[in-house]
Amino acid sequence: MASALKKKPAPSSLDLLPAVVPREADRAPRLVRLVPLQTIPMPNGVLGVAEVSKHIGFPVHRAYYIKEVPAGDSRGGHGHKALRQCFLCLRGSALLTVTKNGRSEAVRLGATPQAAVVDAGCWRDLSAFSEDSVVIVLASEEYDEADYIRSYDDFVRWETVGEPVTSVPYLDLGRTWKAIGPQIELAMRRVLGSGQLIGGPEVAAFEGHFADYCETSHMVGVGNGLDALVIALRAWEIGPGDEVIVPAHTFVATALAVEETGATTVLVDVEPDTGLMDMGKLAGLITARTKAVIPVHLYGHPADMDGLRAAIGDRDIRILEDACQAHGARYRGARCGGLGDAAAFSFYPTKNLGALGDGGALATADDATAERARMIANYGSREKYRHDILGRNSRLDPLQAAVLDLKLQHLEGWNARRSALAMRYFAGLADVRGVDLPAVRPWASPVWHVFPIRVGAARDALQAFLQARGVGTNIHYPIPVHLQPAYAGRWEEGAFPCAETLARSLLSLPLDPTHTDREIDFVVAAIRAFFGR
Repeated sequence: MASALKKKPAPSSLDLLPAVVPREADRAPRLVRLVPLQTIPMPNGVLGVAEVSKHIGFPVHRAYYIKEVPAGDSRGGHGHKALRQCFLCLRGSALLTVTKNGRSEAVRLGATPQAAVVDAGCWRDLSAFSEDSVVIVLASEEYDEADYIRSYDDFVRWETVGEPVTSVPYLDLGRTWKAIGPQIELAMRRVLGSGQLIGGPEVAAFEGHFADYCETSHMVGVGNGLDALVIALRAWEIGPGDEVIVPAHTFVATALAVEETGATTVLVDVEPDTGLMDMGKLAGLITARTKAVIPVHLYGHPADMDGLRAAIGDRDIRILEDACQAHGARYRGARCGGLGDAAAFSFYPTKNLGALGDGGALATADDATAERARMIANYGSREKYRHDILGRNSRLDPLQAAVLDLKLQHLEGWNARRSALAMRYFAGLADVRGVDLPAVRPWASPVWHVFPIRVGAARDALQAFLQARGVGTNIHYPIPVHLQPAYAGRWEEGAFPCAETLARSLLSLPLDPTHTDREIDFVVAAIRAFFGR
């Protein structure tokens, strides 16, 4: 078996002379991307240019060269898990062979002024050096021995099964950087080079793209998700004397937004199996002072918007979606973010669409709401040094906007991966007595920002059991809004029994697009072991 693994597939040959055009019979993605370089003949020599944005495609953090290789010897013979490389032959020639998933391609370097770009996850060999050859290699990262795979047998095993699973982080944001870090770095370089560090085209571009994605008209970038909620309420002139209804099971920011306007927070209990606002209990809380309702699309599962509208009836009450966990989720086929009068999004780094720090946005189809929200977020100003209302400073900066615009291109794929991993949990835990899996309503297409299971009184013991086996977990949320110390004396314990039960019984399992199938299986096996199944 070992000898079979060591036998590499015969490489196909790529001609370096013409531009590479995929043939009808060969539609598989190329393992080697050939890039014609700019050359400028001059009286005192030839200038060759390889630019990061035009030719290489990733920032270069390491360069090394290979020369004086004895006849018949080869160099390379290794794989990289995450490193990207660009090969240039400055003199002479050499043969580069790249292998991935049982397929090999070979290119001869040096015939023409071209570079060979190789992505991560490939095995590469350099051979057939001419006596005078000089090859320079540009790498996306500095030296990291852990990224190397030195044995072809080990490379094939790594391709087949991945890294051995001995622990599973709840979330590792560094994995996203490894996947798209070079593109992020290029986007940030573009912004820094522009000199536009507040507002400008990067913010406008992202706002437009994300508005289109959410199937709405306007997107106003702001500092964070809490600001988005507050600014929406202020744009509607909600304040002292008004009431806003909020679910009792949510992150506290949903309620804090109401408090900041001076309005009164009215809590409503939630459904025991989804944690979403219980629309059956909503109608009885609506009064003449009710000016808005904030349904939370909790954990990436849409709230029951039809039930909400039925409870409101023909009253003049605004609907503000808290979509901070629901980037891309759909309700009856329509995107969250375009279901109410406005919607608040957070781009906190852990979100399905996360920035490199804080960020947020307000979505709306209403021109007046969008215009007033922009004024409030910009010191209450439409024009510089003229302030028509009392505003605040809440901005999505161009660096974050550029990163978010890049990540938006991946969001659908990432959400699909989250759904696939969620289905793996459903399949692996469906028959485990003591575990209640998340409920999914027939009209919902959730995006699984969180995968919460309900395990009752066993929650803390299960969490400790998993931690001892290297499995990270989280609790969303251990203290209900009404029992937070900041609200002491406002509500009594027992006022919202479903929210309190969820606070005692929910445990959030690892689920991120960067988790592997084997990691999810590792978690499933540990949970089954705890419950003796």
